[in-house]
Amino acid sequence: MAKAARAKSKETQEVRYDHEDPARQAPARKAHPVLELSDYSLPDLVEMKMEVERAIKAKQEEHVATIRAKVAETANIFGLSIHELMGITSGGRRVTKHARGPQPAKYRGPNGEEWSGRGPSPRWMKPFLAEGKTKEDFLIE
Repeated sequence: MAKAARAKSKETQEVRYDHEDPARQAPARKAHPVLELSDYSLPDLVEMKMEVERAIKAKQEEHVATIRAKVAETANIFGLSIHELMGITSGGRRVTKHARGPQPAKYRGPNGEEWSGRGPSPRWMKPFLAEGKTKEDFLIE
């Protein structure tokens, strides 16, 4: 069908597909000189590599700055700060749904051992569970 459409386009009018549209194509790239790397000494190659890495880092930083500016502009349109948008509190930490860090004990063993109920069952509880007791038997009231 594409061939027929192209054949017709020559007779009647020019039909352009998205991939043929010059407005949608990326800008033309500069022609890069072909380097014969075997002609260079090791120190020269190392220096060239460092220059390329610096150029890559600079381009990445440039892209990040552009993206940050776009995000800030979009957030501003909606009346949000970047911190609100990213869920960051004034202390610089992200707001999470679950509490982090040490949790209060939910279970207590016969010798005063405590467990929050998170993660695998503690060693002190395993023999009691094997005897038929349940976790609920150790709940702190």
